[in-house]
Amino acid sequence: MKIKQEDYDELKKAINIDSMIKALYKKQGASKERFAWDMLHTSLYDTRILYKYLDDSHIQTALFKIVGEY
Repeated sequence: MKIKQEDYDELKKAINIDSMIKALYKKQGASKERFAWDMLHTSLYDTRILYKYLDDSHIQTALFKIVGEY
């Protein structure tokens, strides 16, 4: 991953994964991508820091690691 460790740690801290929400997304057939990005957007994490040196694909890799198995 290209994300700096301190940025990853802050991102992980900001994203709260609720198992009930995860189950609802899976039941509705939402993709892992949709779930991961929705969790980022609902966290209200300020992504401007990340976009200074990352693109969406790098951020998505970090998000997938955070949300784990889907």
